[in-house]
Amino acid sequence: MKRAFFIIIMVMTLPAPALAHPETGFLPDAIAETEYKMVVQINPADIATRNRLGIVLYRKNKLKEAEEQFREILKIAPRDFDAHDGMGLVKIKERDFPTALAWVQKAIALSEADTMVRYNLGLIYEMTGRFREADGAYRQALAVNDRNLQKGVNRDLEASKRKIIEIALTGLKSKLKVQ
Repeated sequence: MKRAFFIIIMVMTLPAPALAHPETGFLPDAIAETEYKMVVQINPADIATRNRLGIVLYRKNKLKEAEEQFREILKIAPRDFDAHDGMGLVKIKERDFPTALAWVQKAIALSEADTMVRYNLGLIYEMTGRFREADGAYRQALAVNDRNLQKGVNRDLEASKRKIIEIALTGLKSKLKVQ
């Protein structure tokens, strides 16, 4: 009896994984924002959490706050791909395409293996009327996507990214005909 009680106490005190913790990234944005801010306040150099916070703020349309998070990361780690990519996303949403282009190009220089940053490059080109360049960027995104799929990297996620790129290319075809 004492042994069973002891085992129960031991099991109850062991840490258990949970999907509702900030480190997993699986939180509703409202909760994630609060949790991530608390983590960053405790550990300001936590780049991964700052990036997650920046993306949550971006999704919540708190663009200035998101930009602040990405800038803080870049002070700590000037070559952080996610922060450069995040800055590009913020600038796209602000419709500041020249600045967005610069950030996205920096992100591409830091990582050749990201599908969506090349998609974002195509999106910038398309939104600024540079349709031929958009076509090239979307096709580069497909090539990166193909490499990632062949390597078996995040197959489901890469497959959904592929659909997004294919839709963009289909929409771009009519614009290229007009040009």
